[in-house]
Amino acid sequence: MGELFATSRMRLFFLGNTLSTIGDYALWLAAAIWVKELTGSTATAGITFLCLTCGTLLSPLTGILVDRVRRRRLLILTNALTGLLVLSLALVHQADQVWLVFVVMFLYGISSSITSAATTALLPQLVPAEQLGNANGLTQALTQGQRLITPALGVGLLSLAGGGAVAALDAATFAASVLCWSFIRVEEERPQPSEGHWLRETTEGFRYLMRTPVLRQLTLVMTVALFVVGFFETLGIAIATTGLHHAPSWMGVLSTAMGISGLVGGILAGPLMQRTSPGLLAALGLALVSGGALLLMVRLDWVVVAGGLLLGAGVPLIIVGAMSAMQLNTPEELLGRVSGADNFLVTGGQSVGIAAGAALITTVPYQALCATIAVVLCACAIYLTTRREQRAVPVPAEA
Repeated sequence: MGELFATSRMRLFFLGNTLSTIGDYALWLAAAIWVKELTGSTATAGITFLCLTCGTLLSPLTGILVDRVRRRRLLILTNALTGLLVLSLALVHQADQVWLVFVVMFLYGISSSITSAATTALLPQLVPAEQLGNANGLTQALTQGQRLITPALGVGLLSLAGGGAVAALDAATFAASVLCWSFIRVEEERPQPSEGHWLRETTEGFRYLMRTPVLRQLTLVMTVALFVVGFFETLGIAIATTGLHHAPSWMGVLSTAMGISGLVGGILAGPLMQRTSPGLLAALGLALVSGGALLLMVRLDWVVVAGGLLLGAGVPLIIVGAMSAMQLNTPEELLGRVSGADNFLVTGGQSVGIAAGAALITTVPYQALCATIAVVLCACAIYLTTRREQRAVPVPAEA
């Protein structure tokens, strides 16, 4: 991976992306707790995440924007505007003002879908194809490693100085990201203007995914897999309290284990992909998470921690494999819309899974849900390994 840091633009890319992501995660977690403190309502706090999710589900529309303008300029403008947007949260001081939090989180979701698609589409122009796996892997390593600091950072700052301080921190990370992208030099041709109806433009990403076998298979698998992975959002507390008889705060131990192994998994993802295909790398990640889900069923602390280590290591392999496959098999001019369509399907599946897990945990033993996750993910991994298209090493798609 030393080659990635040989150029200043990649050092700036990782610095800006990492700082911005730290700010994102710190605010997203703190915002819900902040709303809970202001209103006393857990249900109202949940609306915070709902607004964020609704914003991200507009990704098929934002994908059109990503494909119709120069992406570096779009990232600079989006980060600048979002940084100013979150500063408005400093105006929130009482319960009747939480509507502003909901508005900001919805717009934040839209911003996140734009920056995610634009970054995904721009990365293949920053690194050669043979380094794409390493670049995606290191990005995931840094993202997963943030589990070790962002919960304490966001919640700690909220407790010490209030929600306005967390918003100021997030705005500062956006400013840092703008500064980094301002110094990154990348050659981008002027995008062709749209010639079709907006509805056709919106659905082009979905149609490309469905008519490209390797991407169709991966997208369907990821949608199903993320549906059951959504169960983990509510399983954690049940595992800590019902299974291990600890306080809910013991989830911090599991989160730390996942952060450490996620960092390692992200670093290894690139070298592993150089020895196999993106599809098989994703299958390996699914198998690891499946094994981790089985270990979470055991009522022993060290076994559950081992399960968390497998989960943390598997997640970046799944993401790097699926993202690299999309980047390598999609023409450059379509990457924004294809990324937006994929994000809509996968995020939508995970959101439904989170809701289903919250509903099922009250009537179904958590071990049964863990077993369901393990079986579904194992089936997904087997499906990918048996597809000829997933075993082939991709040749970058021509524009």
